[in-house]
Amino acid sequence: MTESEKSRMPVPSGGRQKREDGGRPHVTKVRMNDEERLKVEARAIALGVSIPRALIEAATGVPPLTRTERDALHQELAGIKFLLSNLTNNTNQIAKALNSDADVPNRQIRSVLERAAVAAARVEELAEKYRTS
Repeated sequence: MTESEKSRMPVPSGGRQKREDGGRPHVTKVRMNDEERLKVEARAIALGVSIPRALIEAATGVPPLTRTERDALHQELAGIKFLLSNLTNNTNQIAKALNSDADVPNRQIRSVLERAAVAAARVEELAEKYRTS
């Protein structure tokens, strides 16, 4: 295998990065000895990302997440987004009913507020867990 072939790892299972308007115009060449290259490559493989992505995440302070952890985080955030959407809808329905002098049971209002508190607590927990500074 030539040096050029060695430096071109296959795209990890996580796929490519999303396109960015104007592209990514900056290229940085990093010189490493064999031991450093093996360490960086091992870390990239363990995280399921490319070598450049592993270097960028290490330099920018992004917490190292495996592909499975990234997928789990994405699913959890999508679930929270869905829950917040439902809560917003429920809150609007309650407000509409109250504005039309309809009788809204206290348990319904309490239920919506409890679910909102659970969602807010989970968002705070995730924000603290993945805080980079």
